[in-house]
Amino acid sequence: MASGTDGPPSGVALFAWVKQELLDSIARGEFSPDEPFVTQREIVERFGVSTTTAVRALNELVADGVVVRRRGRGTFVAERATARPVTPSGPPVIAYVSPDRRAGMHDSDLLAGLSVETEALGYQLTVAHTRSTAHEEQVLRTVAAGWAQAVVLFAHDRSTAAGVVEELRLAGVVTVLVDRYLPGLPTDAVLFDDFAVGYDVTTAMIDRGHRSMAVLWSETDVTSVRDRLAGHRRALRDRGLPELPERSALRPFTGLDPAARQRRLRALLTSDDPLTALLFGNAPTLGQAVSDLLAMDVGFPGSVELASMDQSSPDGNGPLSVVSARLPTREMGRRAARLVHERLQGSAEPARHVVLPAEVQVAAPGRNTLVVSGADDAMHRVRTSLGADSADNADSADSPTEASGQRA
Repeated sequence: MASGTDGPPSGVALFAWVKQELLDSIARGEFSPDEPFVTQREIVERFGVSTTTAVRALNELVADGVVVRRRGRGTFVAERATARPVTPSGPPVIAYVSPDRRAGMHDSDLLAGLSVETEALGYQLTVAHTRSTAHEEQVLRTVAAGWAQAVVLFAHDRSTAAGVVEELRLAGVVTVLVDRYLPGLPTDAVLFDDFAVGYDVTTAMIDRGHRSMAVLWSETDVTSVRDRLAGHRRALRDRGLPELPERSALRPFTGLDPAARQRRLRALLTSDDPLTALLFGNAPTLGQAVSDLLAMDVGFPGSVELASMDQSSPDGNGPLSVVSARLPTREMGRRAARLVHERLQGSAEPARHVVLPAEVQVAAPGRNTLVVSGADDAMHRVRTSLGADSADNADSADSPTEASGQRA
């Protein structure tokens, strides 16, 4: 069999080249049905390709009926394999791979946009959720070795999948990242303008009169979060406010146990320069923090307004935040599908990032807004109220922590 040292022709995916080389070897009679076929390891050694590429080439031959797997014996050339036509079955498959813990509005909207567009373009969409960074790599390798011609990847926080994504590229699997990208690996990606999100949400809170604020995060090692933090810090600088690392450090909040989360909140709210605003990297983190604030058995001085760097409701005007960013999540899914389509149609342009702008929404004058207030007494009663103005809740000052409604 040819060693494969010449490499594939320009524009031919590695797995397709290996597959064709193997088909040529079978046609030349180098393998007979009663002899074991070339192994995965031998393909790696002879063609100088990755294990992922070798597995995919073999799986394609099995799917085409050219070779068969016999339990306990190995892989063999099928009877009359050389005379069997090789034809694709069904529409091309795109796999959407995302963390299973992201099954909320953000992920569902992204998937909705992706689903509609892939169907319109004539593709079949399959969905795979991943439990951890290690499982993410495993799922991607399974996809590469199996049925999908393309992957749309919503990577985990602290993802270690860059090496596998490169294997996918070399194996001819189109890969497009969404929401975040891999800084050390050039790939196609569809992103939000996260720097602008962090900048504009912070600026809007400063315009509401806030000079002392903190940011809490759920994820800490993804580009979307780092870009939002960079935008937040730039807004503080541009407005002449101090950048205090303790108040915006990339430390996970939602992953802590309830007692640890409440300690974190209490430390921020009882500092020498009391906070007037809490910002959140996303809406789920905001929701968790509000629950923790209302569950605290010790009060805190003053009150805080809340802001989110994405939206918690379809119209973007969530009930908890006075400022929020409305992200074009469905459009992200649609644009990812179109980018995949371009690549599957043969586009050889350099990898590119498609950046989508977000709309920052501020509570309109006269609309009820939520303000979280704390008291310094030792009472253990919690009450929430959304009244017309702060005076409506004056009688609730005996509760250590309350949500009070005010006019914007």
